[in-house]
Amino acid sequence: MFPEYLSEVKTLVKDKIAKSIGSTNTIEKAMAYSALADSKMIRAGLVFASAETNKFIAKSSIITLASAVELMHTYSLIHDDLPCMDDDDLRRNQPSSHIKFGEANAVLAGDALQALAYEIIVDDIELSSDNKVKALKLLSEACGKNGMVHGQYLDIENENSENINQDKLDEIHNLKTGKLIECSVMLGQIANNLNDDCFKKLKNFSSKIGLAFQVTDDILDATQTAEILGKTQNSDLKNNKLTYISFLGLDGANERALKLTESGLQSLNTSNIINKEKLIELAEFLLHRNN
Repeated sequence: MFPEYLSEVKTLVKDKIAKSIGSTNTIEKAMAYSALADSKMIRAGLVFASAETNKFIAKSSIITLASAVELMHTYSLIHDDLPCMDDDDLRRNQPSSHIKFGEANAVLAGDALQALAYEIIVDDIELSSDNKVKALKLLSEACGKNGMVHGQYLDIENENSENINQDKLDEIHNLKTGKLIECSVMLGQIANNLNDDCFKKLKNFSSKIGLAFQVTDDILDATQTAEILGKTQNSDLKNNKLTYISFLGLDGANERALKLTESGLQSLNTSNIINKEKLIELAEFLLHRNN
């Protein structure tokens, strides 16, 4: 069962993160508060599941790359929750970082988590220098000015907008959410020698499930309680943001998530990638999750 697989991933990644952060000062405590809080660790799971298809990467390096992705994701959540951004007081079933530690310390903790994501990749003793550079480039491109950060900008810029359409919504979430999910899958391929066809099909798979993940998030935000979600319910409505529910309705959003997932799985299943069972399980798990 996939939840058990994710549980094993969580144990390995949390241990790595805890050792990497430490607890000697307020900023480290703020970093650990958010990074070690109970979470789904979907992105770490994607790194592990993708690496199941890659026999050229060491287990310790898989843990490193999965931890780096989770550190980067946590940084983005801390900053998303700030009053100047989405202004959310609850994250991972506990007060958001700025509520617990103050806004300045939350900003600094997020900055430090982002830097630490790069640092632990550089410090990995099993990855070659070339593969470290490849990993750093994948992560920085996914999260920078042409990736997650730009998606967050567009998300804020289009609050209260009457001109946004579904294509623009797809663009926002492909950048804000999808890029890091795509990066997680591709990090699992570091040092592998996939041919062009397999590479393209894996990238297409990761892109499709990344967008499906956001569609499902919108569905859950409208249908689940804050206790189950671990974050504020209907936060997008509070911030006057359009969602896939707004455009498609609940049934239409469910159908979109299903079709995106099926399209991604079709791409993966028509490839010659071996040992892809965990990636398939994870895609199906993401579609049917309840938080």
